[in-house]
Amino acid sequence: MWRNKPMSVGVLTTITLLWVVMEIYGYNFITVASWIAIFLFSSLFTWANIYRIIYKEEPSMSAIGISESTATEMARWVTETSEDATRRVFKVGAQSEWYVFAATVAGLWLLSIIGNSSDLLTLVFIGTVAGMIVPVFWVKYDYKIREHGKRLQVQSKRLYSMIDEKVLQTLRTKVNVQPSKEVKEKKAE
Repeated sequence: MWRNKPMSVGVLTTITLLWVVMEIYGYNFITVASWIAIFLFSSLFTWANIYRIIYKEEPSMSAIGISESTATEMARWVTETSEDATRRVFKVGAQSEWYVFAATVAGLWLLSIIGNSSDLLTLVFIGTVAGMIVPVFWVKYDYKIREHGKRLQVQSKRLYSMIDEKVLQTLRTKVNVQPSKEVKEKKAE
């Protein structure tokens, strides 16, 4: 969607207008949604009456509907998306490296802090704007972003090995963990 400039401008304009109306002027969501619904119903009512006057017949609504193939495609998309999300959650929680898990937890914690200090509309506005801007930067600076990511990954592994060497090994020697008799017997065989 971000490559289609007219659509991007339309989405950004719409979301900005909604945010201004709701945050700056103090209207709530129900009021704005009611106004939009009133406008839609009034437009439909006016169109239907003009259609009756011009063509001397009732407007046909038989063409309005969702085909079975469209409904099946939507259901398949919802199923695939939910299964993919479930797989990703399981992968991060159970199968990923520790730094992926730590980054996910840190990101969710940061999101909870931001959510605590802001309302849903502002978060949706920021998310929409970021969703329109981040892909542009990703395409433009893909190589540099990946390079910094690899550098951070190497530094985090180095930090973990340093902590493991200095702290965890010291704790293990102080606790003096002795292998059990079964382990000793297996090594002897």
